[in-house]
Amino acid sequence: MLDQIRVIVSDFDGTLLDDEKRLPEGFPALLDALEQRNIRFIAASGRQYYNIRAQLPDGMADRVDYIAENGAMTVRNNEICWVDEMPAADVAEIVQTIRDTEGCYPILCGAQCAYFENGDIEEMLFHAGLYYARLKLVPDVLEAISDDAICKIAVFHNHDAEHVSYPALLPYSDRMQVALSGDCWVDVMNKSVSKGAALQELLRRMDIAPEHCMAFGDYLNDMELLEASGHPYVMENAHPQLLERFPNTSGHNNHGGVVTTICRELGIEV
Repeated sequence: MLDQIRVIVSDFDGTLLDDEKRLPEGFPALLDALEQRNIRFIAASGRQYYNIRAQLPDGMADRVDYIAENGAMTVRNNEICWVDEMPAADVAEIVQTIRDTEGCYPILCGAQCAYFENGDIEEMLFHAGLYYARLKLVPDVLEAISDDAICKIAVFHNHDAEHVSYPALLPYSDRMQVALSGDCWVDVMNKSVSKGAALQELLRRMDIAPEHCMAFGDYLNDMELLEASGHPYVMENAHPQLLERFPNTSGHNNHGGVVTTICRELGIEV
């Protein structure tokens, strides 16, 4: 069945990118080889769409599709397919919870830009700069609700999101999607949003069955993405829950595991 692969989707941080946020050396040649086989590559990330594009230099950005903001925004053939806007009342309530939780800071992610209100938090500025190419400092992030379609709230806590911001936001999981997406980040979105749901919709639009799709991930916000693919692979450095759930591993992100696995499984030389 691997000789019938038509789509490959990969998470970015901790998966395709190494710990220094660099693409594998062989990725440009791999993308050329995939295009020759009519295999479409999809970049999937909790990152902002404009940031993901910026990671793909030398004309590569126009040659892939995108699942951005953990699935709350998707782009196909360089056109936005949809933005899953959050209700304003939910945004306001969640932002207040974040403000009330010590050490936690909100970033409101819109279709056009991301907005933050804590310009003096050096650690957050550093990490946010890694994931948002369009980032605007505002006096009050809630003002952005009237200016943009807010599709995700990213919550920053310096290195302990799993034990601080994540528990604080879990009470919203009955009506919102609350995803632990990294050591420092929790993402809150509409209940229906996930990378997996976005992949299912893109595959439907492309008229491609899940068994013709390979997927790669490393963290809990990749769970649904991997489940939506007929051929899921997790990184050696993946979260323990993913390593328990999926048997196929794909090397380490610092050693180009995604590129190596694709080349091995599809018989590609780069």
